Amino acid sequence: ILKFLPVNTIHRLGENATAYLAVKAFGAIGGKLLSAGIIISMMGTLNGKMITFPRIVYAMARRHDLPFSRYLAYITPKGKSPVVATMFIIILATIMMFFFDPDHLSDLCVFTVYCFYLLAFFGIFILRHKNKGPRPFSTPLYPLVPIIAIAGGIFVLVSEVMNDPAGVILFIGIVIVGLPILYIVKRMNQRRMH
Repeated sequence: ILKFLPVNTIHRLGENATAYLAVKAFGAIGGKLLSAGIIISMMGTLNGKMITFPRIVYAMARRHDLPFSRYLAYITPKGKSPVVATMFIIILATIMMFFFDPDHLSDLCVFTVYCFYLLAFFGIFILRHKNKGPRPFSTPLYPLVPIIAIAGGIFVLVSEVMNDPAGVILFIGIVIVGLPILYIVKRMNQRRMH
C-alpha cells in the first residue's frame, strides 16, 4: 500500500485504503475477489483460534497451572472436547469486547502474542545451545530464519509501543498479574500433594 499510494491518501482513506488499492490495481471484480480472500483468511484465523485457545486453557488446567483447574480440565466423554475451557474463553472474550474497543483490543493482543513469539524465537538459540545432538526438527537456514523472525517481532513490538504506550503498559500489566496467580496456584497444588 505504501509503495502505490501517497501517505496523505492512505491517511484520508483510513481502513478503506486496502479496498481502494485493490479496486485501482485489479478493477472492481479483482477488488471483490481480494476482499473475499481477506474474509476467508480472517475466517480461517478465527477458526484456528476457536480450536486452539480453549485447548491451551485445557492443557494448563491439566497441569494444574490455573485456578479451578479441576473444572477447566473437563472434557466430554464422547467427543473429548474441552467444553468448560471453551465456555471460559467465550466469557472472557465477551467481557473484553464490552470493555475494550475491538480494533484497539486486536492491536494489543497482537502485541502480547508477539512478546511470546519473541521468547519462542530466542528459545531456538537456547535449545540449540543446550541440545547439541540430533534433534527431531531442525530450523531451516539456521540462524538466518530465527534472526529474521526476531527482527520482525521487534519491529512489531516497537511500533506498538510507539503508537500506544498506555495500551502496551495495560496489557503488560495483565500478563504480569498472571505470574503471582500461577505462583499461588502452584503453591496450593504442592501443599495438596504433601
